[in-house]
Amino acid sequence: MRKQLAIHIALLLGGALPLLAAAQTAPASPQDSRQDQAIGAMPLTEALDVLAQRSGLQVVYQSDVANTVRSSGAAAGLSPMRQLQQLLRGTGLNYRFVTPTTVTIVPDQHAGNAPAKDTPTSRGIPPIAAAASVPHDLAPVSVSANVVDTLAPSAAPLDAIQPTSVIDERFIRDGLRFNANFDDIIKYAPSVTVTSPEGPGLGKNEGISIRGFQDGQFNITFDGIPFGDASDLHHTTSAYFNNHVLGQAEIDRGPGGGSTIGNATFGGTVGLRSRDPSSVPGVTAYLTLGSWGTRAGGVSADGQLGAHTQVFADVSKEASDTYLKGTDDQRNHIFLKTITDLDADTTLTFVTSYNEEHQNTVQGATKSEIAQFGWRYGLSDNPALQSYSGYNNAAYYSSFNYLGLTSRIGDWDIDNKVYYNSFDHWARKTTDASDNDPADNGVTFYNAAGKKVAKAADDVPGKLADSGFHAFGDVLRLSSDLGPGTLQTGAWLERNIDARYQYPLELTTDQQTGTKYGFLDNYLFSDRTDTVQPYLQYDWKVSDQITVSPGIRYSEVTRSIDAQLNKTSPVPLNAEATYHSTLPSLSVHDQLSDQWAAYAQAAKGFLAPPIDVIETNASRGLKPEQTTNYQLGTSFASRNLTFGADVYYIDFTNYLTETEVATAEGNELTYINGGGAIYQGAEVEGTYALTHQWSLYGNASYNEATYKHSSVQVAATPKVTAALGLLYSSERGYYGSLMGKYIGKQYGVDNTTDDSGNTVFANSARLGGYVAVDAALGFRSTHGGVSNKGYSISVDVNNLFNVHKLTGYAGTQSVSGDALYFGLPGRGVFLDVSMKL
Repeated sequence: MRKQLAIHIALLLGGALPLLAAAQTAPASPQDSRQDQAIGAMPLTEALDVLAQRSGLQVVYQSDVANTVRSSGAAAGLSPMRQLQQLLRGTGLNYRFVTPTTVTIVPDQHAGNAPAKDTPTSRGIPPIAAAASVPHDLAPVSVSANVVDTLAPSAAPLDAIQPTSVIDERFIRDGLRFNANFDDIIKYAPSVTVTSPEGPGLGKNEGISIRGFQDGQFNITFDGIPFGDASDLHHTTSAYFNNHVLGQAEIDRGPGGGSTIGNATFGGTVGLRSRDPSSVPGVTAYLTLGSWGTRAGGVSADGQLGAHTQVFADVSKEASDTYLKGTDDQRNHIFLKTITDLDADTTLTFVTSYNEEHQNTVQGATKSEIAQFGWRYGLSDNPALQSYSGYNNAAYYSSFNYLGLTSRIGDWDIDNKVYYNSFDHWARKTTDASDNDPADNGVTFYNAAGKKVAKAADDVPGKLADSGFHAFGDVLRLSSDLGPGTLQTGAWLERNIDARYQYPLELTTDQQTGTKYGFLDNYLFSDRTDTVQPYLQYDWKVSDQITVSPGIRYSEVTRSIDAQLNKTSPVPLNAEATYHSTLPSLSVHDQLSDQWAAYAQAAKGFLAPPIDVIETNASRGLKPEQTTNYQLGTSFASRNLTFGADVYYIDFTNYLTETEVATAEGNELTYINGGGAIYQGAEVEGTYALTHQWSLYGNASYNEATYKHSSVQVAATPKVTAALGLLYSSERGYYGSLMGKYIGKQYGVDNTTDDSGNTVFANSARLGGYVAVDAALGFRSTHGGVSNKGYSISVDVNNLFNVHKLTGYAGTQSVSGDALYFGLPGRGVFLDVSMKL
């Protein structure tokens, strides 16, 4: 039966795996037979990475198993397996082979901390099955070294139960500029599209799409904790974490199992993982200089507090004029992480992060403005216009804090994180920052009775707004062996408190104007979102190769609003709505061979409407979004090749979409029920080792998202994306990459409102396809520099060939109704230097 399933999946995916397996002809490295260098005493995670880089083995381990364990090292002149045995000696850990070249670190189920015996496995002969069980997957992100000693933007792991791409710390560190944001980190992965018009890691990202699901329709977590704007689940990427503090990113392009928590898991999950403290204590200073007046610097420190606590801290500062003129950007970031061993089974982790950013914000530009002022046009320097940079300012303040405890009580593994995070967005801007016509100016002043008292025809109209939320929550995960499998259960609880206001301004002299209703504010309200998500999942080991995982998660979201002045009309509003759903899931994972795995998955999805639905009277009755996801895929891994492929089908009902409605105050957005949509497609990615230093990476995706009973494509969904890259990494310290990403055509608009007020589904605002190529070249040494402790120097080039294309739709101008767009930032060159002190 299993053989028939393997043949069926191979045929379904085009028979690609047997051809790829036959193509593995790269010669084995002479280092495969023995390790001529010793590995010193250091944290086990780092020792395993050293072993993986020297031997070419893929070493996979769970962070909650290995990140606080220290290895006594391994002697030189031994085979890789003998060195692995010595690294694990006295740690209470053992290993098992998943493929001939992929080894998983697992708890030692035998005599305490006794060293592993010299068995056929230890001499390099992989067993068909291992006695030790796979460690409990308490954390949703696993950590692995590269299959070969080369960089790779992402890889599909063999143990995946859904389409997954893991981006490890080496590519985050060596393939991107120092101050990249998490949207830059994931942009090369299959089916991912990002829009960053101000440059890599600069300004505010204007959109992330995965398979056509937009930001807010997929999940983002940090160390397993979901986060996002309370009202609509969006994320301001530059307002959270840069790549100095990130250790890994995992993109799950699917709903996951019962244990996958989050608000919008049906669209997938971007799992960000913080960096762990290094075993080598010291202080590292770093500096960036680059295009568009970009300058940044910072200091990171790794050390030990007492006998049981490791510390990692990072402080950075950045300033840039950015690619778009007039959009100055300044950012400060502080991060601290400590890991404390309370006893042999218990670890306490503390993380606190604070970020602030100040910038002049753009609203987009019309095609005529781009033709007149060029691709770098953002804001003007004329204080008589609404497009003046000095009138369009924003500040973002965020914090992320949690206290995590992992332990074992009896037969149960426990992982509990209590957290608090906050986000505040202050903005002062004109009515339309894209407007360059002084004839559109004019401000009317009102008294407390709403009567007109003055009019200034030439003054610039605007508004000042502030929104801030505070999220308090707990993520509890429990796991225990039960019968022929593992039981996972737990819950996610969160209360999110939000407060917002906005009032009109005359910006020429910076005065409040009042409103025609007699109030100073346009709106003034607070809202609250309570989320409860308990779950249960059982991973049933049907055989040594097949695992069946049924799961169920219950999601309940309650939104309430208490408005002194509501957003849509300045009247009081007190309203509450509760949305809930039971979400079953079923996944099957089959280890078809030592090198080949397959999986199938079916799951229900759910997303509560945003708070805007309650605010907008016309859309208050909208139902929550529901999906049914089906996925089938496979992954392959050998010494020289990793490969993943999948097909998917998603039935989306009660699809909420935004539409523009003309009002006396200009075009406004409101939510409507688009009926339903079908998302379907196929994805493939792989890395092939040309030599021990060179590798070739590529992926391709076909993503079709159309509204039901029509051919109208869901907006911001390119049907085709692809990536191709050549990557280099040498033991002598040199590294580099040349990465290209293709984004196919897409549409900015999928619906309009006709003269009768009816919604008409049709595509417009077409965006053509484009290719952008990035390059990186660097050198790293563990010696040298002013302190002889090591340094690195690298050059990163964004958009190497200076391609200019429209990449995102940004709405319409308030007065003219002309479409606004964002473009691909031009070529940017950045020099990164770091030195360990």
